[in-house]
Amino acid sequence: MHYLRFIFGIIFIVILTFILYIKNQPSQYRVSRSIYTTIPAPTLYNYLYDFENWPEWNPWILEDPEMKLSFNRDNSNQPGYHWEGKDGNGSIKTLATKTPFEIEQQMTFEGFPSSNVRWNIKKNSDSLEWIMEGGMIFPMKIFTLQMGSMDAMIGPYYKKGLRAIDSILTIKLNEHRFEYKDTVILPKQFYLSRSFNSDTTALDSLIKIGSQELYEFAESKNLNITGALFTITPQSEFQTSTWSIGVPIEGYFKTDHPAIKCRYSKERMALKGIHLGALKNIKKSWEIMAEKINLMNPKLQYYPMTIYKVDKKSNPDPLAWETELLLPYR
Repeated sequence: MHYLRFIFGIIFIVILTFILYIKNQPSQYRVSRSIYTTIPAPTLYNYLYDFENWPEWNPWILEDPEMKLSFNRDNSNQPGYHWEGKDGNGSIKTLATKTPFEIEQQMTFEGFPSSNVRWNIKKNSDSLEWIMEGGMIFPMKIFTLQMGSMDAMIGPYYKKGLRAIDSILTIKLNEHRFEYKDTVILPKQFYLSRSFNSDTTALDSLIKIGSQELYEFAESKNLNITGALFTITPQSEFQTSTWSIGVPIEGYFKTDHPAIKCRYSKERMALKGIHLGALKNIKKSWEIMAEKINLMNPKLQYYPMTIYKVDKKSNPDPLAWETELLLPYR
């Protein structure tokens, strides 16, 4: 009997020691991983804010192809989704944002307290940081002790996810996206025009300067701009050529500006295409347009016209940019 009491006493002491050891483990945890990235902050923000993009990169979703996902589309200010997977069920929702540098979320795994998730998107550096913080109840302490720690358990998944985000968005930004729309009729219109004589390397900087001049002039004269900024770049075999930038207005206006003129274009036929995304590979889209019009008639005269329907001024995310390519011909 004394022997059994001794054995039970030892077992009790071991159990008590183990319980006290678990209890004295930290009651809070923090997991953080970051990655250097060249992806623009607005692109990262839009991609992460939309939970329907998450199955493309989230390591836990990718590891469980049978996972059931249901997205909350009723509340655009607090989007979220619920999952049912092999390792359990849970949900995550967005609580607050600071566009485009921060997203705060709340994640709940069934049976455990909610955790705070935060994305720091190129906030003070060229990095994307993924953070999760929360409290540790007793069962969680036992579980994480078996696995090593929350950082050892979750950290590798965070790193894998960050790398996937960077890789996927790099591909999307470099992808050539173009839609050919065939022949359209361009309506007659008046427009403010500013001409330049330069080589192609100065095009981007001069578009920025010229557009600012046109917008400021229109505002100073209380003119109503009726469409998007556009450029007209005549065909030329020379490196330097004369081209113009314009914005459509409601009607004729006699300008007093030495460089800004009001011009008129008649109704005319044109081939139309839409270049989607960043402008780095817009040359490929123009090559397709040139092939199309040469198939119609290689002797046609045309003046390439670029309309910046959605650009950096209206949306800083290059993936959202939409540029119309027109070839008015006669």
